[in-house]
Amino acid sequence: MKLLTYDIIEAELAKRGCSQKQIEDDSTGFTEKVLNHYEARVDDRWADQDLYVYEESTRDGYSVWVCTHNPNSVCIAEDIYYNNNSSDIIEQLQDAIRNGASIYCDDSDLIDEAVEQMIDTFYDDIQADTEMKLIDQGYVWPTKIPHLLQEIWETISNEDTADKHKNLLNRINVAIEQLNAD
Repeated sequence: MKLLTYDIIEAELAKRGCSQKQIEDDSTGFTEKVLNHYEARVDDRWADQDLYVYEESTRDGYSVWVCTHNPNSVCIAEDIYYNNNSSDIIEQLQDAIRNGASIYCDDSDLIDEAVEQMIDTFYDDIQADTEMKLIDQGYVWPTKIPHLLQEIWETISNEDTADKHKNLLNRINVAIEQLNAD
């Protein structure tokens, strides 16, 4: 039996170029890694994309941004934005990336911004993937870990920010269940 530690996980992440230190040193250079991890792609071809983000001009010369899943049926109230740095556009790009979608986007800076805001989620996801691969290779967590996770869960869930950490709380529950099942 090999004991699993966060140092071992970090070392494996470093081999993939995705350790915490590597991300902190160059968080903007991870766009391709994030896209590849989620199997999303950004394409400059117009046809057959899942999400389209592009600039358009109004009849009277104003510039607006369109963010739609169907460019042939744009809904003005839902798909048109006054500027390209709308948080709704960033959120839609992030959802598309997480869902492995193909994206047409006029402004590559928007993709970079969406990815930059996803760095923490990306790191958590690749850390969890790496952990599962190591467990599949025969590594196990020391027995103290379920108790520590339970303490963390109780601390986070008792705070007023429990809703903010709902995803983390669910992941901790799954980890505790998996560790106690062994």
